[in-house]
Amino acid sequence: MKDKDFKGKKCVITGAASGIGRSIAIALGKLGTELFLTDINEKGLEETVRLIKSDGGKVCKSETFDISHHDKVKKFANNIHGEFGAMDIVLNVAGISTWGEPHELQHEHWAKMINVDLWGVIHGIECFLPEMVRAGKGGHIINVSSSAGIVALPWHAAYSAAKFGVVGISEVLRYDLKKYNIGVTVICPGAVDTPLKHTVEIIGVDNEDPEVIRLRERFTERAVTPDHVAKLTIKGIKKNKFMVITSFDIKFLYWCKRNISPLYRLIVKKVNKIVNEAKKSYDSDSIN
Repeated sequence: MKDKDFKGKKCVITGAASGIGRSIAIALGKLGTELFLTDINEKGLEETVRLIKSDGGKVCKSETFDISHHDKVKKFANNIHGEFGAMDIVLNVAGISTWGEPHELQHEHWAKMINVDLWGVIHGIECFLPEMVRAGKGGHIINVSSSAGIVALPWHAAYSAAKFGVVGISEVLRYDLKKYNIGVTVICPGAVDTPLKHTVEIIGVDNEDPEVIRLRERFTERAVTPDHVAKLTIKGIKKNKFMVITSFDIKFLYWCKRNISPLYRLIVKKVNKIVNEAKKSYDSDSIN
């Protein structure tokens, strides 16, 4: 697919109010894609729409709701299909994040990750894919997972439960949908400088603690921008690439997992040790 091939294509994007979703929406708007946007953040979504239109892009419809609610996603999809027909591109971007030691995670934390990060993607697929198949025009589905969907990161058990699921679904769809000429791409970002870094919930840790703020600043220093992820995503669609990993460190770790498993295990153990020692020091300082 070339840049000109995006012109006039109909694309729905979840999580479009900020971060990766906003950057992808703006980039596709510049390519002439007709956009259908949603997010739970009303003000952020309105700002995204304004930015796209100020660049000459076209937003056909935008609506605020929680993608974990199937009935709301279905209603949104039905309204779009009734007026505009099937989508050409479906981008399931919306997500949240909760981290914590496994024994500290409560049922609500697991449920929240599954409901938004996994069910949200499933809702996007089940509400938009059937119409794409019926239309018979092909298309592309892009699901945003995470580095936590392909490698073992400390304290990510609940988050990984959803994100590994997204990768698994995407791999199956990759082959199931080939006969319908519908491509599938799964995005696995490493560190990305998005508002999520401020909203991520870390169980047992105060986000406003000076040490946590310092660690967040270090994260920002090595993080890629949402625009970089958007660029790689569009490139992935053009080349019908299955998996897009956005940073070298995660590419290397994933390569080790598949090719040099002893080295992969050594790295993961080392990372876990560093994180747990930092938590121990944090707990000690909090008590004192």
